[in-house]
Amino acid sequence: MKILFGKKKWCIGFSAERRRILRQVSEAVEAWIEQKGFTKRLSKLEEIAADIGVPADQLSIYIRVHKYKSVLNWRKELRIQEAREMLLSYPELPISVIGEMVGIDDKTNFKRQFRQVMGTRPRDWREQHLG
Repeated sequence: MKILFGKKKWCIGFSAERRRILRQVSEAVEAWIEQKGFTKRLSKLEEIAADIGVPADQLSIYIRVHKYKSVLNWRKELRIQEAREMLLSYPELPISVIGEMVGIDDKTNFKRQFRQVMGTRPRDWREQHLG
């Protein structure tokens, strides 16, 4: 199966049925993101897929082909992106509360994940961007 990556061409080479399935997965994923489903405390691929409403294998294929990463790494990046917005929008909120709001209950784990994605601690990132 030949796959071409690029805008609107990521599923070329798939059968018509596979493209239909991936479009359905795409729509479900976009709705889940809009509803901020990534902030739910789901720890396994199967739980995330069930919450989105698609089979785990189809979600995994879609994310690998479309986002070039694993489902858990993609979800982590969504959480950190949301956390960045909240760090700026709610400067009075403690960092641990923001971590909980994006689905990461443990303060240390939140700081570690933030640093993995952003290369700096959440407090330093907030101070740098709030000026």
